[in-house]
Amino acid sequence: MKIGVLGSGKVGETLANGFLKHGYEVMRGSREPGKLSDWKNVAGTKAQTGTFKEAASFAEVVVLAVKGTAAEQAVQLAGIENLNGKLVIDTSNPLADLPPVNGVLQYFTT
Repeated sequence: MKIGVLGSGKVGETLANGFLKHGYEVMRGSREPGKLSDWKNVAGTKAQTGTFKEAASFAEVVVLAVKGTAAEQAVQLAGIENLNGKLVIDTSNPLADLPPVNGVLQYFTT
């Protein structure tokens, strides 16, 4: 099975490594694919990198592993046509890029 992981952060890296460990082909997508070259060099022969669009097109299953505030843009960059009919796993949380107020994290949806 081919899995596309959209996101160049730690969540995406951890999930991609887990999928690779279990023998899946993985393509990580990023707005800046060059940021993933170090990961690709150590991840093995079943690992690839590309843009969000390339990773979504490659995949049978797509994992959205970006910040909640970036999720909409990531989906647009991936292209709806590359997500149609596929299982999409969303790991994002809608947290705002703001400090907690009285110990409570703020959501960008409020």
